[in-house]
Amino acid sequence: MKGFIKEYFNFSKRERNGIIVLLLILVIIVYIRITVNNTKQNKRVDFTEFEKDIDRFIEYQTPDFSKTPLSFDPNTADADQLLCLGLSPRSVNGILQYREKEWKFYKPEDMLRVKDLSQEEFEHIKEFINIPKKEYAKDYKFQYPEKTYTVNESELFYFDPNTASKEELKSLGFLSWQSDNIIKYRESGGYFTEANDIEKIYGLDPDFVDKLKPYVKIDSAFTGTSNLSNADISIELNVATAIELQKLSGIGPSYSKRIVEYRDKLGGFISVEQIMEVYGFTDELYETVKNSFIIDTSNIKKININTAKYVDLIKHPYIDKEITNSILNYRKFAGEIKSFEELVTQKAISNEVFDKLQPYIKTK
Repeated sequence: MKGFIKEYFNFSKRERNGIIVLLLILVIIVYIRITVNNTKQNKRVDFTEFEKDIDRFIEYQTPDFSKTPLSFDPNTADADQLLCLGLSPRSVNGILQYREKEWKFYKPEDMLRVKDLSQEEFEHIKEFINIPKKEYAKDYKFQYPEKTYTVNESELFYFDPNTASKEELKSLGFLSWQSDNIIKYRESGGYFTEANDIEKIYGLDPDFVDKLKPYVKIDSAFTGTSNLSNADISIELNVATAIELQKLSGIGPSYSKRIVEYRDKLGGFISVEQIMEVYGFTDELYETVKNSFIIDTSNIKKININTAKYVDLIKHPYIDKEITNSILNYRKFAGEIKSFEELVTQKAISNEVFDKLQPYIKTK
């Protein structure tokens, strides 16, 4: 046995040198591997610039209602004056672009024609809008290029401006841009309650309006003449349109628009009480409408936290920057979030946040 072992482990000097070199090479390879792995593990992805871009984007769209507006003329106020009112930079740019087209504001409500100005911002500044009437009254009718209306009365037909299509409106003699404005007004939650309301459409010739009025027939749902009280009305809150919400006494175009916008950001309501989170909603109004709402939670839109991006998470009303970063950092660490409860267990979010977000989150 001793001879057997000696035979197999007896190396020449050249063989011993080769083994030593081989061992050195192996040690170097192992050292490099360990060093590279440690370097990769310690490396952190820097989201600083990306987060700054997101912050700038959010700031661009966010008004500052803590500022107290001063009296101003929207036709002459510069960007700095408009920003001092508390308007978002996006809305200020919208106003300036509107004026660059050589359009003017003749009354406070005209500012709602700026597509980037929200209803909340308008409500914040409307009492401070000061437009010199004498300066602009002379060209009010001619804000847009003059148009000669040639409407054959024999071709007119009864229509409801709350439901008429663009083609129907154009057939009646409305210009394309006027038809678009009517439809945009309706989509934002506005509606017509009587024939005289069509006079509010900008740039219409009075004679043309007089010819149309006898053909305006407005459904009772929009006139407020319905005998139904709120107690007689039942509305599914997660699918109702702004027009349907306005069937309830106390909810007009502004409230209905805010409710729909907030519902879309939220992903849907899981309880009627959440409507109190809508901007400007009062306790008194809530008491008058709460029993008219029913909720189907099957319509809730959920966010997949394993695939959602930063912007997808932070735009939800219940998710701020801190929660967004916490979820994304944990997801990067874990690779995949197997259950939402896991975030609480690992202290990525609090129990309070978990309770609010649970109905709006999914992992697959």
